[in-house]
Amino acid sequence: MLKENQALLVTKRENKLYFSNFTGSGGALLITVKNRYIIIEGKYENQAQEQCKEFSIITLKEKSFLQCLREIAEREKIEELLFEEDDVVYSFYKKLKKLPFKLLESNKLIEDKRVIKNLNEIDKIKNSCKIAEKAIEISLKKFKVGMTEIELANEIELKSKQLGAEKIDFLIVVSGERGALPHGRPTDKKIKYGELLTIDFGCIYKGYHSDITRTYAVGEVSLKLKEIYNVVKEAQELGLSLVKAGANTKMIDNEVRMYIKKFGYENYFVHGLGHGLGLEGHENPILNQREINILKSEMVLTIEPGIYIPGVGGVRIEDTVVVKEYDCEILTTISKEFEEIGIC
Repeated sequence: MLKENQALLVTKRENKLYFSNFTGSGGALLITVKNRYIIIEGKYENQAQEQCKEFSIITLKEKSFLQCLREIAEREKIEELLFEEDDVVYSFYKKLKKLPFKLLESNKLIEDKRVIKNLNEIDKIKNSCKIAEKAIEISLKKFKVGMTEIELANEIELKSKQLGAEKIDFLIVVSGERGALPHGRPTDKKIKYGELLTIDFGCIYKGYHSDITRTYAVGEVSLKLKEIYNVVKEAQELGLSLVKAGANTKMIDNEVRMYIKKFGYENYFVHGLGHGLGLEGHENPILNQREINILKSEMVLTIEPGIYIPGVGGVRIEDTVVVKEYDCEILTTISKEFEEIGIC
């Protein structure tokens, strides 16, 4: 990964966790061919000792971070420093430029490593998905027509934490005409009979994210809404069937988009088909009309087509999956059959 004369500076929180198990918000990692260092303030020393067993701990006391960096570079004859260009702020970048080595961008290097998940990572994502699903299922059992979007969202968040989530990543609960907002947040709007209800939820378990979306009918809904639901469900199943190692993400997105177009709803599918998932809620690979990525085994991603019609409502159905050699393993298992809820 690194040459003898190179060092990798890791500052992004998720990447620090990935390489070292360090969960603190401060500090940075410096990785060379010979050694691994974590450079931190004294308040993180005990935490680093507990979490970063394979790292040499350097505590900032009399020396600054840049002084420590310079000393390590001189001792290990480092000539090139790879840094995370999307994380480092410009003021810090200017300070790095004063050090005696060439600066190189490292984002792709780290992303290429993180995009393939190991069994431990996949297990944590599975558990995160189980928590999210269970929280939705339990909360829906308490659902009654007239409950507000915020009230239902609060139930889901509370239940997820009771089930073991560290925190929630995001929570979308939209109903009726507000279902046409792909990223609408829950409000004090009451959920009414005859509407669709969309829940898009992701929580975090041991640093790893989940993501699932389901749309429900609140009692009996119009034939138009049922049609939209069926188109999205069939489009999502098509997308899942195309996921396998070697598949082209742009091609998958296009196939699903063309299916939705057959029913005249192409202008109402307004986002990409999916995205990678792991230590971040959105990471590589991206599935959309612009980017071409080739899927590899053990990538984790979402498939989430949707139709959003202003003044009418919307439907989105989403699963989190693990890419396999010939197909995919679906981690989110709540039924996607058309379901009416809130009926006494």
